[in-house]
Amino acid sequence: MDFAFEETVLGQFKVHYYRCTHCGLLQTEAPYWLEQAYQEPITSGDTGLVARNIGNSRFLEIFLSLTFSSNARFVDLAGGYGLVTRLLRDKGFDCFSTDPYCPNLFASSFEPQDPFKADALFAFEVLEHIHNPVEFIEQQFNKFGCRTLVFSTLTFNPSIPPREWWYYAFDTGQHITFYQRRSLELLAKLLCCSYFQINPGLHVFSDVDMPITARLAITNKWARFCLSVYAMLRLRRKSLTWHDHLLDKERYTNASAD
Repeated sequence: MDFAFEETVLGQFKVHYYRCTHCGLLQTEAPYWLEQAYQEPITSGDTGLVARNIGNSRFLEIFLSLTFSSNARFVDLAGGYGLVTRLLRDKGFDCFSTDPYCPNLFASSFEPQDPFKADALFAFEVLEHIHNPVEFIEQQFNKFGCRTLVFSTLTFNPSIPPREWWYYAFDTGQHITFYQRRSLELLAKLLCCSYFQINPGLHVFSDVDMPITARLAITNKWARFCLSVYAMLRLRRKSLTWHDHLLDKERYTNASAD
């Protein structure tokens, strides 16, 4: 890693940023300020939180419908308030959420309990918070017994972005690792996965032999639009909204009886 620049983080810490000359990864020095940065796990300035969750759930509805069977299970890693999980369960997908640092407000009854095997994992706005992404992803693959990860992180062009780039988030101190496309291609190779870029902010790692429709949904935005209509009309799953309501009601009744 070569020194790239120095910047003030959280208004007080002088932090060095380094760039890998081989893969282009841009990263802070070992982050010693994270305890202060995560006093609030989700910052109040993240006004795009709900919009991103809705957009991610729409893409997942297409991709998961075309790739996995109706009894497949999914886990949203670092799922925050559990909004993606709730949106997907409302669409009929058996999704669970886990996050050790944030209250699960929308899917508290659907947290994976060990041992738990999943068919695919999600990690939205996670990898930019991780200092060792290879170790983190490999641990999750091993824990949940699958090697498919749908994730978001905003990539940059080969040149180092100017200091005005909003994704640095110097004021929050939570973003510590930044990727370009080559970084993610090499990361996928290390993990024995194929890499697909949906757009500069949305990506897929997978070792699954995907059907051609799923590959088209990933790689071509016009095909994705057409397939979204097909998935909505022909592959629509029965919503789990009422099922989950009855399940929670039964749990509450049993807990009261005890």
